[in-house]
Amino acid sequence: MRALALLMFVAATVPMAFMRPVIGLMLWILFSYMNPHRIAYGFATAFPWVMIVAVVTMVSTLAHAQQRQALRMTPLMVLMTLFLLWTGLSTLDAVVPAQAEIEWVRFFKIMLMVYFTAILVTDKQRLHWVLWTIVLSFGFWGFKGGFFTLITGGSHNVMGPIKSFYRDTNGFALVMCMCLPLMRYLQLQDHRKWVRVGLWGLMGLTAVAIVGTYSRGGLLALGITVLMLIYKSRRRASLFLVVPIMAVLVASFMPQEWYSRMNTIDEYQQDKSAQGRINSWKFAVNVAIDDPLLGGGMRVWSSDAMWDTHGPPDAVHRAIHSIFFQVLGEAGFVGLALFVAMLAGGWFGLARIRRKARAGPDTAWMGDLASMMQVSLVAYAAAGSLLPMPYFDLFYQILVMTTVLDVLLMRAHASGEPQTATESPRPASGRRPVGGRRPTIGRPLRPGTQGGGQQDLPWY
Repeated sequence: MRALALLMFVAATVPMAFMRPVIGLMLWILFSYMNPHRIAYGFATAFPWVMIVAVVTMVSTLAHAQQRQALRMTPLMVLMTLFLLWTGLSTLDAVVPAQAEIEWVRFFKIMLMVYFTAILVTDKQRLHWVLWTIVLSFGFWGFKGGFFTLITGGSHNVMGPIKSFYRDTNGFALVMCMCLPLMRYLQLQDHRKWVRVGLWGLMGLTAVAIVGTYSRGGLLALGITVLMLIYKSRRRASLFLVVPIMAVLVASFMPQEWYSRMNTIDEYQQDKSAQGRINSWKFAVNVAIDDPLLGGGMRVWSSDAMWDTHGPPDAVHRAIHSIFFQVLGEAGFVGLALFVAMLAGGWFGLARIRRKARAGPDTAWMGDLASMMQVSLVAYAAAGSLLPMPYFDLFYQILVMTTVLDVLLMRAHASGEPQTATESPRPASGRRPVGGRRPTIGRPLRPGTQGGGQQDLPWY
């Protein structure tokens, strides 16, 4: 029944994607992030949904020139492209060529969606469509995981969808921490009370799901994310009120087994999992020292021979549990420099957008989004420091949305949007005076959603 429902959904939406490629992009994101086929049965679980939607989107983009824009190679886009090419170069000289090729092809597919996002997201409305698709895709599993934790009393681990890139409890916690700020942004922007209240509930259940993973790194990342949310968010009063109440309720709800695991955070010297991570970092450093330019190629850690020669004595052979050390071991010092430059470029680029967006009320929403995406980057860096997820989809989607925001802000300044308050008023006839220009970013919205300013929005 689920497979049939999924087939009917695709049959109804794919023709729409042929007419509007941005719908294809949203479907692409939906199947890549939400993985609806993982909760179906029969043929639907193995059917190449993502490939079909991706091909439809690319064909539709080529067929509808008026619905796309030129790919802007901003400095951040250049860095992402250089990193893609550099990892491809390291793959050509990889220690485990077959596995490295599979991993790089997967990364290339991620970057392909990134490029099409930059091409198809041309205004605020489309950007919000993409954000809602991301939030609902991950939010489905956050809601499900939080509800599962509540009804089971927190006695079982919460995990992501089967065969997904965030199936692991640690990866699931990372994804949810990065998604929380995006939920908060949409809540700040929406004028409908039922949507805002619903997003409060979704954020609460997502936080409960993170706690329910039993991931110690996830708990630390959640704490950092919440602190950054309070620091970066407007209307902090609501967060100051809700966060302590949620923390007390969750703390009183979780079983003793959860506390026993969390109490081992400060005992990393005796913890085998923590020591295994540290050994994997040492292995990555030794591999990079041996080949500082290209490293050992993707999945170098899967080679027992490399572990025997570059790993600490008697170390357990495992993945390199850190986004930074994994890139160092797989792509060398140059690859690590590009990776750190992307992360730093995203942060400082968003800071610049946030600062410039304050120039006028019509661009204030960009400042809100830039602040929340900064929190997502902090969550990624914090949780990713202990996880092997440097080629993680949502990170690159955040970076490309930074580029999209940058283009929209430049376009808004070029069209004179920040000076709308000083434009000549309309005559009594209602016609716009000669020389007056209508804003070109998105569609006119109801007061309080874009140009109404903070005073038009409720405190929550």
